[in-house]
Amino acid sequence: MTLDEELLAVARKAGTASAAAQDQADIAKAVYHHSVLKLHRAGGSMREIAEALQMSHQRVHQIVEQSKRTERCWFCERNADEVDKMMAGPAALICDVCVAEAQVQEEGTCSFCSETKPVHTGADARICRSCLDFSAAVISGAASLR
Repeated sequence: MTLDEELLAVARKAGTASAAAQDQADIAKAVYHHSVLKLHRAGGSMREIAEALQMSHQRVHQIVEQSKRTERCWFCERNADEVDKMMAGPAALICDVCVAEAQVQEEGTCSFCSETKPVHTGADARICRSCLDFSAAVISGAASLR
């Protein structure tokens, strides 16, 4: 049996739209978490933030605690207080400076998405072009909310 080309085209288009929507949702979530963290760092209590955003105190606590990892860029080793923004991946952190200056060259496993493709290699991590673009979008999205 051969696949219906029209249905296949519709499925491909829907898959592309779904992936784009997921990327936008991921960016919005990262900006939201960054904003919650900024509220807390600006002196808001976790309970105040939770009440104002209509979320649980425990969820605010989770967001804040996740940020307490060592905030050092895994590429240039700058501390968070030496840069404007930090982007956290599941296995690494990258600063806004490295996002802007990174050159994707050699093949490797990305510390952010775990895919093997051309990456920028830093002191303790690697990042692919897709994750660099995603990080840049989150960083610019967070900046636009100020």
